[in-house]
Amino acid sequence: MNNRLGFHYFQDTLHYHLERDLSQVLPELKSLDSKWLLLKSPHTVAIPEDFITELVANGIQPIVHFDFQVNANVKPEDIRILLTQYAKWGVKYVIFFDKPNTKKAWMPGTWSQGDLVERFLDRYLSFVRLAEQNGITPVFPALEPGGDYWDLSFLRKAFQLAGQRRSIEFGANLHIAVSGQSFSNPINWGDGGEKKWRVPRPYAKTELGEQDHFGINTYQWYAQIAKSTLNTTPKFIMLYMGTSDVISKTMDENLDYEQLLGLVTSDTSNDNDTFSINKSVIACLFWLINTPKKRTKQDTTPTTLFETQEQTKPEWIEDLQAKVEETQKQSTELKLANGLADWVHAIDHYLLLPSYEWGIPVNTLDKVRPIIAESRPTIGFSIAEACNARKVTVWNENGAFSEKDIQTLRESGCIIDEHIINSLSISA
Repeated sequence: MNNRLGFHYFQDTLHYHLERDLSQVLPELKSLDSKWLLLKSPHTVAIPEDFITELVANGIQPIVHFDFQVNANVKPEDIRILLTQYAKWGVKYVIFFDKPNTKKAWMPGTWSQGDLVERFLDRYLSFVRLAEQNGITPVFPALEPGGDYWDLSFLRKAFQLAGQRRSIEFGANLHIAVSGQSFSNPINWGDGGEKKWRVPRPYAKTELGEQDHFGINTYQWYAQIAKSTLNTTPKFIMLYMGTSDVISKTMDENLDYEQLLGLVTSDTSNDNDTFSINKSVIACLFWLINTPKKRTKQDTTPTTLFETQEQTKPEWIEDLQAKVEETQKQSTELKLANGLADWVHAIDHYLLLPSYEWGIPVNTLDKVRPIIAESRPTIGFSIAEACNARKVTVWNENGAFSEKDIQTLRESGCIIDEHIINSLSISA
């Protein structure tokens, strides 16, 4: 199974207790073979070390998200120590800000000031440098499709401005967080991007027969913008998958989750015949691992994946868990079978040669050289020893081995490859 499957963790910073929280969630994540988890981080204190290192130890890559407002009074130096620690603990990806093309991402009264995209880029690049200094990959924050500032225009302008600042290798290792909201559209809605569909006018209704970027394939439209402005092919981390829209915080009931999961876990890329999620998408994070209950200081009730007072575990999650369990079972059985085969057969391949009282014919050794060069078998003259091999190549020259000898090897479970040779003479 591909390692793109992941989830959004709680949308707060109150659930980072190792025993109370992670011990409940981790078994569920492992049962789904999930490899990614998005964690919200405060900018004043680190997520506990044991929480992050436990995830990493179990093969789950945490993506740390700082979602303070773009122009909040937070400087890169304020989180330098946090990033240094996160890097030491195994964090490899970090996202700064959240939907910067929406008014709520900015401090009150600052949205309408001029040069919005340039102001964002100035702030963003200062944090990018800090992340890169600590060996962490910065991920361009997800934009809201549409948004208060049309997302396609915002992204294009941001990339154009970044490209003009030649001192910054902005596109060299570009990773982008992108919306995977369906907006109640079919899974293949907008597939092909602006190469296939007419680019929608901002906030205009989609023309009849056309499709826009409001759906799971938003990343394709963004990829084409990155290619045209920066001449780069970015990597994508898809967020909010499985939901119609984040505002409603509900799953899209019309989605075919079996098909969607098949796309997420598939190794295929988009081609002309089959719809798929491109390999440039390295992670697909489903919404939402859980909805926090109202907690008091005295409330230590553990939470359970996708199960709260209002919501039970979706059927598609249970189906996926069953599939993962079966896959892991088959993998275990295969390993056991291979191990058993190694134990049963002490020798993998045996070349059984004839021998005579006076010795071995020189021309026999010359004839078997190609077998030795190709297979590097164990070479010998003993039927009893050959019975311990998985495969036996029998060099039956001039009837040196009887049918009874061959049957003895078969009854021992050997695979027989008999070469019958009639030479003119058996003398040296």
